[in-house]
Amino acid sequence: MYVYITENIHIANIVWQVSVMFATLEKLAQTDPKYADIFLLENYAAFQNSLYDLANVVPTLAKFYHQASEAYEQACTRHISMIIYYQFERLFQFARKIEDLMFTISAEEIPFQLGLSKMDLRKMLKSILSGVDKSIAAMYKKLQKNLTSEELLPSLWDKCKKEFLDKYDSFAQLVAKIYPTETIPSVSEIRDLLASM
Repeated sequence: MYVYITENIHIANIVWQVSVMFATLEKLAQTDPKYADIFLLENYAAFQNSLYDLANVVPTLAKFYHQASEAYEQACTRHISMIIYYQFERLFQFARKIEDLMFTISAEEIPFQLGLSKMDLRKMLKSILSGVDKSIAAMYKKLQKNLTSEELLPSLWDKCKKEFLDKYDSFAQLVAKIYPTETIPSVSEIRDLLASM
């Protein structure tokens, strides 16, 4: 009986400590919003790495392992989205304008709206996609610059490439629907470019 109570007290202490640690991580991250996601993803990744073996043995800790895993994924998603949006802001703003207008007018009328003509599309594509390889390299450098943990870079870069491809695919489908006669680099061309980097 004594051993059982002692074990439960020990587990309760661990649960309390981990709960406090997670709450403290979130509070510390808010002190510098610019780097909050980097701070969170690096710390949650370290927590996961250190707890992996123990979480398989202690079911109570498995809950926190999964919580850290989920928080890590959320921080990754936010950080990667920010990096992509920073490099390709005009491209995705153009797409957002189209999507917003699709709620109020028909797709055929969109190319006749101010700032969304075929000429505007061509101009925006020329400025953005003419140096797409440089923009992609800049995304990698920005990701690399902010990380203190080099071991996270390959997996984050893979997520970044996948997220960018998904966003570009949505953009390409939107352009094909609204501007059917216009040609833009295909998703497979962008995928090949990303694979070469």
